[in-house]
Amino acid sequence: MSIRQSFGAASFACLLLYSASVIAKAQQSSPALDQILTRVEANTEQYKASVPSFLCDEHITSQELHDGKLKHETTVDAVFRVTRSTAQTGIFSEFREVKAIDGKPSSNGKINMPISFSGGFSGALDKFLSADHRRCFDYEPDSSAASPSGTAAFTFVTREAAANDPACSSIQSGTTGRFVIDTATLQVTHIERTVPQSVGKDRAVLGTAAVDFAPVNLSGKSFWLPVTISAYTTETPKTNAFRFTAHYSNYHRFAASSTIFPATSDDSATKPPTR
Repeated sequence: MSIRQSFGAASFACLLLYSASVIAKAQQSSPALDQILTRVEANTEQYKASVPSFLCDEHITSQELHDGKLKHETTVDAVFRVTRSTAQTGIFSEFREVKAIDGKPSSNGKINMPISFSGGFSGALDKFLSADHRRCFDYEPDSSAASPSGTAAFTFVTREAAANDPACSSIQSGTTGRFVIDTATLQVTHIERTVPQSVGKDRAVLGTAAVDFAPVNLSGKSFWLPVTISAYTTETPKTNAFRFTAHYSNYHRFAASSTIFPATSDDSATKPPTR
């Protein structure tokens, strides 16, 4: 996954003059950035509150590499299901029904992949862009590279004080990240995070995970859902590199249905009890 780097002067000028000028102001004032974060957090809450249970097709490529050369690869085709809890708002379960492994039909629920990843649907935004966790990070406009027209990029870094804050207990120390928003809707189009990730006794490994979002129609309503999820670890003298990429398509709403048939004349349930 890559974000296009070229961004002409004319496009940049148009973005600065965009009617929702808070994007440009965010690079100059903290209050404007707070307004953007509030809108993004509201979109996250709306997703948690309203997205229905759904199914989609999933294609995974999982790899192990050494010195940039492929050592092992597994591909998986599956039906991916996300179901929302009926007891608690905003809680989702992710389930994968395997259809094929390395191009061969399979129903094996246990997959031996070099690297796997979960949580892209249920926690990618809530963990880093929710009102509950804003106190855990410092956010800034990303000035390291120009963003494509119609988008704006920002970075986040774990605050030192987060280590002693109970509200940030799920945030790993040393977490850094970046997210990109669509300036028209303030929906997140891309988010990534990098954390120190020990592999065995090797503590020099960094793990990065990223999610790309796009609007998806489910039963006549539009939701911004993942279209690509990727994760990779750095190679060290002790540990090989690992790479996970999953693509999602053919979204449709998941719902159980039932049919009630009228009772027949000889149905004992319709007869009065015998005395």
